[in-house]
Amino acid sequence: MVLRFINSLLSVEREPRSRFDKAMIQAAIERVVDGTDPRLRAVRHYRRKLRAPVERTIDYVMAQISVLPPPIEAGRRGFITDPHLRALFASPEQLLETLSFSPAMRNYRQRSNGSCPPELYAALRAERIERNTLGIAMQGDQLQREVPQVAVLFKEPRVVFPNPSEAETRRELLHGMFDYLIEGALRHLLSLRARKQELEKRQRHLLQNKAGVLKSAGLGLESLLGEAGSSPSPDRAAIERQLEDIQTELSQIRADTATLDHHLALVAETLSEPEQHLRLDPVALTLDHMNI
Repeated sequence: MVLRFINSLLSVEREPRSRFDKAMIQAAIERVVDGTDPRLRAVRHYRRKLRAPVERTIDYVMAQISVLPPPIEAGRRGFITDPHLRALFASPEQLLETLSFSPAMRNYRQRSNGSCPPELYAALRAERIERNTLGIAMQGDQLQREVPQVAVLFKEPRVVFPNPSEAETRRELLHGMFDYLIEGALRHLLSLRARKQELEKRQRHLLQNKAGVLKSAGLGLESLLGEAGSSPSPDRAAIERQLEDIQTELSQIRADTATLDHHLALVAETLSEPEQHLRLDPVALTLDHMNI
């Protein structure tokens, strides 16, 4: 179902009024609910409430995918001719090792019984690290030492989403971005649940305090049984103030307790603002052969 959904995303002709195919949007909404909290289906009109946020997310991820650069040839010849590969890898051997032994490539070979087509398309990911350092540089005709420089490192390069065609790789990227935003909505819900658990813990503590106040005021069962003790009664006005403060705090806790409707609203909020959670930013670097 998911693959058909992603395929339909890339094939549908978007018009200002017709927007997306209804069946495709329904499938996307159900994927969002499955990926966050299936109980959201109990909320009245949950599909209608999620439709606009889901369309917003689809529009956004499609726009992000559309600005990705075209593919480059990755191999010994590509290493020599393409500056991107030389910045990412120290040698052609390191490049070929990454192409051969990345987990995604191993999985692809297993799925295809060890065979590979003449060409494969994939995305290449790496963590960019910039470090301030001191080095040597030419200043006019003078060789200067201890010159502030920025060294750029690319850590743990990996091949992801290998496929026989560029379109298939872009579909998988789109799929991954959509699921990442669903995960963001789920993290939001988990954070809310953790807050609720914290409030419930405070509630138990306040109830214990309330019981203690009642007991100290002589309002418990002991007073009815004549077992209140000989200790003097505390100021009743102070007791009433404490009880009022506790009740106010308990009421606030109850008001903060989330419902499924609120959960649905949080999911819709995350999907309505995908740029707050996922963004592809182009970076332009001017590097020498040492990545300085």
